[in-house]
Formats: sequence, C-alpha cells, structure tokens
Amino acid sequence: LCRRRAGGCVVQQTDVLLRALLGAEVEFVVAGGVAANLHGCSYLTRDFDVVAPLTVENCRRILGALAPFEPRFYQTLGKPRVDRTAEQLAEFKNLYFSTTVGVIDLLGSMPPVGDYASVVARAVEVTLFDAKCRVVSLDDLIAVKAHVARPKDKVVETELRAIRERLARK
Repeated sequence: LCRRRAGGCVVQQTDVLLRALLGAEVEFVVAGGVAANLHGCSYLTRDFDVVAPLTVENCRRILGALAPFEPRFYQTLGKPRVDRTAEQLAEFKNLYFSTTVGVIDLLGSMPPVGDYASVVARAVEVTLFDAKCRVVSLDDLIAVKAHVARPKDKVVETELRAIRERLARK
C-alpha cells in the first residue's frame, strides 16, 4: 500500500483515499486540486481536499475508512496518531491527516462558498471507480481559488476560467 520516494516522503495515492471514503459511505465533496483536475485543469496537486460534514456519524465513517492507513494529525507538533473518538473529532472545524497513502484535508467549510450544505447544494455528480461522487462546482471552485489568491491558486483560477469560457461556447 505504501509507496515511498527516496527520502521517506509518501507518494500521494489519492485514488486509494477516494476509494476508501466511497467504500465507507463517507459524506463528502471533492474539492481543491483534485476537483480542478476533474473539471479539466492540468495542475498537479500534492494532496487531497474534501469538504465534509464533521458530524459524529460522518467522523465514524472517516475513522473507519482511514484506519488501515494509520492517519496522523500532520499539522500538530509531533504528528500524533489519530486516536480521538468520532465525538471528539466532530468538535473540529477541519481535520488535517497524513496517512501511509498520502495527505487528506477534511474541511468543514469552504470559504467563501460556505459550509458543507452550501457546497453540496451546488456540487456536480460524477462516477469514479463505479461509484457516484460529488465534486465542487466549477463556479464555486473558481470563487475559492480567487478568494485564496496564493500564486498557485491564481494559476489554477485562470485555467478554470478558461475551461468555463470554453464550456459556455459549446
């Protein structure tokens, strides 16, 4: 399962993480760079971002899906293992995990779009690995990239705007 590069860095295996979430019936919407790729953007991402309701039940599913991959809190000093209960995780606004198959950021909201309910209401549905999967809408993703405004996000925003313009001409 774990493919490592020289130097010990884990090779991101988003497909493995995605299959695990889908298999565990986790509620989520694909966001970030993976969503940009699904909309046709060429930018390569190094992690996997999803927007998910951080309810107790969904956190239970998340824990079950990620347990085989030894999740750790990667933004916490010492990168401790995730040993909290679903009830405890449901108190967080976002969850940032590194695993043996890559990094996953589980976001409770996506500014400036809003919370999970706002994101999922406009999400598009695609089929991935023979399962239905929600992806943040192209317009919402453009709004997010414009809001974040990091140099890499501006590049992605520009490409996404071009994709939207091309789709509008069809």
